[in-house]
Parts: sequence; structure tokens; C-alpha cells
Amino acid sequence: MKNYQIAKTILYLTAGILVLIFNQTVMNFVGLTVASVVIVFGVDITVFSIIKKSYFGENSLFFGGIIQFTLGLIILLVKDDILKVCLTWAIWSILREIKEMSNAINEIRERKYRFINLTESILIIIFSFIMIMNPDEPHARIHVYILGVELLLEVIFPYLNGIIDNRVEKKRKTRLDLNQTE
Repeated sequence: MKNYQIAKTILYLTAGILVLIFNQTVMNFVGLTVASVVIVFGVDITVFSIIKKSYFGENSLFFGGIIQFTLGLIILLVKDDILKVCLTWAIWSILREIKEMSNAINEIRERKYRFINLTESILIIIFSFIMIMNPDEPHARIHVYILGVELLLEVIFPYLNGIIDNRVEKKRKTRLDLNQTE
């Protein structure tokens, strides 16, 4: 599992940086780029579910991964029609962010600090609705930048959340130790 996470981190960080640096080139091939990203997300989620042996049930991502893979194939089929690419891209973003927002809210209820994750999901959903309202090249260009940032955050958030969780746990243990010595 650790090798899988390392490979995913390298792949997503590299892709995010390349999308941000070469955003004009990405715009020339936006349908192909977005289709590739959606397909990779779908494969990633499906493989993760297989590794975890979690195929069915509330926390299973297996079928969500297959749906994302299918949406990627749909974008690939319409890659030259910016309107269809933008609409399918926005729908994919909303579906993905709703799941991430649900996870963030659940973790906040468990006393974990996931407000950055929640805020990011809300912002992406808002931008996706804007792209649905105006599915054209200028909005797609904005979303290319957002896509680059999202690829980076996809692997940064788990590490950041781990650091935050460790600090909160240390503070909690320190408070418990202080209360026990009194």
C-alpha cells in the first residue's frame, strides 16, 4: 500500500505542476487532458477499492470509480466539443466533491479538523456550477488552473490532515497528562 501511495503522490504532484506550468498547451488539448485525468481518478479509486477489498456498502468507492472511469470515456468521445467537455467535467467535479464534502463533514463531526477540505469542496462545487452556466473556453481556462491545484491537493490533503491529526493528538495527550498530575 505504501508503494501505491508513493506512486500516486508522484503522479498527481507531477501532473498538477505540469498542468499549472503548461496551461496554454493543456487548453489546446483540454478534452483529452480532462478525459485522461478523470480516467486516472476512476482507475485510482477502483484499484484502491480492490486493494482494500471494499467492493460494496456505504464506504465502498468501487462503483464510484467505475462511474468516474465511464465519465472519462464520455469526455474522450466528445473531446473536441468544448461545450460537452465542460458540462461533463463540471458534473464529474460536482459528484466527486459531494463525496469529499460528505467525508469532510463526517470527520469534522468526529472532532477532526477538515475545514480546509470542506472549504475546497464547496469552492469547487461553486466553480463547477459556474462552468455549467457558462460552458465556454474562458471558463474552461479557469478550470484548467483549478484542475492543476486539485491534482496537487489530492495528495497534499492526506499528508496535511495527518500532520494536523498528530498535533491535535499530542495536545490532547498533554492536556490529559497535565490533568492527571494535578
